[in-house]
Amino acid sequence: MLASRFGTLLRSARTHRSLSRAQLAERGGVSVRLVAELEQGKRPNVSLESALKLLRAAGVTVVASAPHGAVVEIRDPAAAAAERGERAAHRRKTWTGRQVHSHASGDEPLPERSTSKRLASVGRVSRQAYSIAVTGHRRGSD
Repeated sequence: MLASRFGTLLRSARTHRSLSRAQLAERGGVSVRLVAELEQGKRPNVSLESALKLLRAAGVTVVASAPHGAVVEIRDPAAAAAERGERAAHRRKTWTGRQVHSHASGDEPLPERSTSKRLASVGRVSRQAYSIAVTGHRRGSD
């Protein structure tokens, strides 16, 4: 079951990035045969190291989480940079130059606040976030 889902994910990511099996195998440091067998679901067992190399080469982000809440993200730096570039291009394309304030329908928009009030609000939220993070970290390490 896991092998077929892994193979489907690998094939989808590879074709999305317009890579051939040979190119993916070369980037992942594995054989073309291994890539083909994984994609076809014919290889039920593969080492974690080989699987992670292939996923990273295909631009797939792997998120591993532990029972106590620790999370590790394994991501290809080139894929992360490409995603940031795509988001930036989309923002540039859709940017209107106007600042939009969201508010509930029927409510009047909030009046503009001074820079010092906005900075004070950001500082307050940052302190709250820090205290929550520290409390959660202590609770998880007990």
